[in-house]
Amino acid sequence: LFRSILANRKKTWRFNQSVLFLEFLMGKRHYACTPWGMPTYNIFGWQKPCYLLQDGYADSFRELIETTEWQNYGTESGNPRCANCMVHSGYEASAVNETFGSFRGFVDTVKATLFNRYDDPGATRLLDEMSSPEHPGPLVQIETGSLQETRV
Repeated sequence: LFRSILANRKKTWRFNQSVLFLEFLMGKRHYACTPWGMPTYNIFGWQKPCYLLQDGYADSFRELIETTEWQNYGTESGNPRCANCMVHSGYEASAVNETFGSFRGFVDTVKATLFNRYDDPGATRLLDEMSSPEHPGPLVQIETGSLQETRV
C-alpha cells in the first residue's frame, strides 16, 4: 500500500518524516524496530515500550529504559502484536540513525531528498487495481428489526 501511494508522488507533496523512513515504508529498505528511539511521555508517565501496545507506564525515564524488556518488541522479536508493524515510533529512529550513523547513510539521505521521485509503473497499476471494485453492483443495505431498549 505505501509503495503504491508514495511512488510516483507529486513534487508538491511534503512529508514530515525522514526520507529513508519513507523508503522503508515503500519496501526499499529494511530496518529493525528501535522503540527506545522515540519514547512517549504523557500525564500517566513514560509509555512502555510503544504507545500502540499499551503495556503500561514507568514513573521515570531511567525506569523505562532499565525495566522494559526491549528484546520482546519489534518484528524480529516474534511478538505477534508487532508482526506487521511499520509505525514511525519504532522505525523512524532506525532510519535517522542510518542517516547520521554512516557516510553512506548520509549520502543516501541527500540523494533521496534531492531526487524524491520514485517512478514506478508497477505501483501505479497496483493502486489502480486497489481502487477498482471487486464486486461491481449496487450496495445492499441490511435492515434490522426494531431495537428494544433494555435497562439494568
